Amino acid sequence: MATKNPRRNISRIETVSPSGKTYGGWEVRMQRRGEKTEKFFSDNGFGGKSKSLRVAKEFRDNLESKLRKYTVEELSANPSVRNQSGVVGVRLHQQKDIRGDYEYHYWYWVAQWTDSMGKRRTKSFSVHQHGDDEAYRLAVAARKKGVQQASR
Repeated sequence: MATKNPRRNISRIETVSPSGKTYGGWEVRMQRRGEKTEKFFSDNGFGGKSKSLRVAKEFRDNLESKLRKYTVEELSANPSVRNQSGVVGVRLHQQKDIRGDYEYHYWYWVAQWTDSMGKRRTKSFSVHQHGDDEAYRLAVAARKKGVQQASR
Protein backbone atom coordinates (compact mmCIF):
# COMPACT_ATOMS: atom_id res chain seq x y z
CA MET A 1 0.00 0.00 0.00
CA ALA A 2 1.22 3.50 -0.78
CA THR A 3 2.54 5.62 2.08
CA LYS A 4 0.73 8.82 2.96
CA ASN A 5 2.27 12.13 1.98
CA PRO A 6 3.55 13.67 5.26
CA ARG A 7 2.40 17.12 4.10
CA ARG A 8 -0.98 16.11 2.70
CA ASN A 9 -3.55 18.92 3.10
CA ILE A 10 -0.80 21.31 4.23
CA SER A 11 0.52 24.17 2.06
CA ARG A 12 3.37 26.60 2.60
CA ILE A 13 2.42 30.27 2.26
CA GLU A 14 4.98 33.08 2.22
CA THR A 15 4.51 36.79 1.58
CA VAL A 16 7.02 39.62 1.29
CA SER A 17 6.19 42.98 2.87
CA PRO A 18 6.95 46.28 1.08
CA SER A 19 9.99 46.63 3.36
CA GLY A 20 11.33 43.30 2.06
CA LYS A 21 10.67 41.21 5.18
CA THR A 22 9.32 37.70 4.55
CA TYR A 23 6.38 36.34 6.55
CA GLY A 24 5.23 32.78 6.27
CA GLY A 25 3.45 29.84 7.71
CA TRP A 26 1.60 26.64 6.98
CA GLU A 27 -2.06 26.37 6.02
CA VAL A 28 -4.12 23.26 6.65
CA ARG A 29 -7.05 22.86 4.25
CA MET A 30 -9.36 19.89 4.31
CA GLN A 31 -12.85 18.99 3.15
CA ARG A 32 -14.77 16.03 4.48
CA ARG A 33 -18.39 15.26 3.61
CA GLY A 34 -18.93 18.77 2.27
CA GLU A 35 -17.49 20.51 5.35
CA LYS A 36 -14.45 22.71 4.63
CA THR A 37 -11.85 23.52 7.29
CA GLU A 38 -8.94 25.96 6.91
CA LYS A 39 -6.43 27.12 9.52
CA PHE A 40 -3.18 29.05 9.21
CA PHE A 41 -0.13 28.48 11.45
CA SER A 42 2.33 31.38 11.21
CA ASP A 43 6.05 30.89 11.76
CA ASN A 44 6.13 33.93 14.07
CA GLY A 45 3.28 32.67 16.23
CA PHE A 46 4.75 29.21 16.77
CA GLY A 47 8.48 29.91 17.03
CA GLY A 48 9.75 29.15 13.55
CA LYS A 49 9.14 27.22 10.34
CA SER A 50 9.65 23.68 11.66
CA LYS A 51 7.65 24.27 14.86
CA SER A 52 4.69 25.76 12.98
CA LEU A 53 4.79 22.78 10.58
CA ARG A 54 4.73 20.36 13.53
CA VAL A 55 1.68 22.13 15.02
CA ALA A 56 -0.04 22.18 11.61
CA LYS A 57 0.52 18.41 11.24
CA GLU A 58 -0.87 17.78 14.73
CA PHE A 59 -3.95 19.86 13.88
CA ARG A 60 -4.39 18.00 10.57
CA ASP A 61 -4.01 14.57 12.20
CA ASN A 62 -6.51 15.48 14.92
CA LEU A 63 -8.95 16.73 12.30
CA GLU A 64 -8.55 13.57 10.19
CA SER A 65 -9.30 11.39 13.21
CA LYS A 66 -12.55 13.29 13.88
CA LEU A 67 -13.87 13.72 10.33
CA ARG A 68 -14.95 10.60 8.46
CA LYS A 69 -14.01 10.22 4.77
CA TYR A 70 -16.34 8.86 2.14
CA THR A 71 -15.76 5.17 1.49
CA VAL A 72 -15.05 3.97 -2.07
CA GLU A 73 -18.53 2.43 -2.14
CA GLU A 74 -20.15 5.72 -1.09
CA LEU A 75 -18.20 7.67 -3.73
CA SER A 76 -19.09 5.22 -6.49
CA ALA A 77 -22.79 5.41 -5.58
CA ASN A 78 -22.97 9.20 -5.97
CA PRO A 79 -22.21 10.49 -9.46
CA SER A 80 -20.60 13.92 -9.73
CA VAL A 81 -22.66 16.77 -11.14
CA ARG A 82 -20.32 16.58 -14.16
CA ASN A 83 -21.28 12.96 -14.79
CA GLN A 84 -23.34 12.69 -17.98
CA SER A 85 -23.96 8.93 -18.01
CA GLY A 86 -25.61 8.59 -14.60
CA VAL A 87 -23.13 5.87 -13.59
CA VAL A 88 -19.81 6.57 -11.88
CA GLY A 89 -16.92 5.30 -14.01
CA VAL A 90 -18.88 5.17 -17.27
CA ARG A 91 -18.52 7.86 -19.93
CA LEU A 92 -19.24 8.46 -23.60
CA HIS A 93 -16.09 9.05 -25.64
CA GLN A 94 -15.70 10.39 -29.17
CA GLN A 95 -12.57 9.51 -31.11
CA LYS A 96 -11.70 11.55 -34.18
CA ASP A 97 -9.66 10.00 -36.97
CA ILE A 98 -8.36 12.26 -39.74
CA ARG A 99 -7.18 10.56 -42.91
CA GLY A 100 -6.16 13.03 -45.59
CA ASP A 101 -9.18 15.16 -46.46
CA TYR A 102 -11.60 12.91 -44.55
CA GLU A 103 -12.54 13.07 -40.90
CA TYR A 104 -14.15 10.08 -39.19
CA HIS A 105 -15.82 10.09 -35.77
CA TYR A 106 -16.15 6.97 -33.65
CA TRP A 107 -18.20 6.84 -30.45
CA TYR A 108 -17.55 4.50 -27.54
CA TRP A 109 -19.01 3.92 -24.11
CA VAL A 110 -16.02 3.50 -21.78
CA ALA A 111 -16.00 1.77 -18.39
CA GLN A 112 -13.25 2.67 -15.95
CA TRP A 113 -12.28 1.32 -12.51
CA THR A 114 -9.29 0.65 -10.28
CA ASP A 115 -8.27 -2.98 -9.80
CA SER A 116 -7.14 -4.59 -6.52
CA MET A 117 -3.51 -3.59 -7.24
CA GLY A 118 -4.46 0.09 -7.60
CA LYS A 119 -4.06 0.08 -11.39
CA ARG A 120 -6.61 1.88 -13.57
CA ARG A 121 -8.50 -0.39 -15.95
CA THR A 122 -10.70 0.60 -18.89
CA LYS A 123 -12.89 -1.25 -21.33
CA SER A 124 -14.54 0.34 -24.39
CA PHE A 125 -17.67 -0.64 -26.30
CA SER A 126 -18.29 0.69 -29.80
CA VAL A 127 -21.61 2.41 -30.43
CA HIS A 128 -21.23 1.59 -34.13
CA GLN A 129 -20.78 -2.12 -33.42
CA HIS A 130 -23.28 -2.61 -30.58
CA GLY A 131 -25.68 0.31 -30.87
CA ASP A 132 -25.90 3.08 -28.26
CA ASP A 133 -28.10 1.31 -25.69
CA GLU A 134 -26.25 -2.01 -25.83
CA ALA A 135 -22.79 -0.39 -25.72
CA TYR A 136 -23.89 1.60 -22.66
CA ARG A 137 -25.30 -1.54 -20.99
CA LEU A 138 -22.07 -3.44 -21.66
CA ALA A 139 -19.96 -0.61 -20.22
CA VAL A 140 -22.07 -0.46 -17.05
CA ALA A 141 -21.80 -4.25 -16.66
CA ALA A 142 -18.02 -4.17 -17.24
CA ARG A 143 -17.59 -1.43 -14.62
CA LYS A 144 -19.69 -3.36 -12.10
CA LYS A 145 -17.79 -6.59 -12.72
CA GLY A 146 -14.41 -4.83 -12.47
CA VAL A 147 -15.28 -3.18 -9.15
CA GLN A 148 -16.56 -6.49 -7.75
CA GLN A 149 -13.38 -8.33 -8.81
CA ALA A 150 -11.28 -5.63 -7.14
CA SER A 151 -12.98 -6.63 -3.84
CA ARG A 152 -13.55 -3.04 -2.79
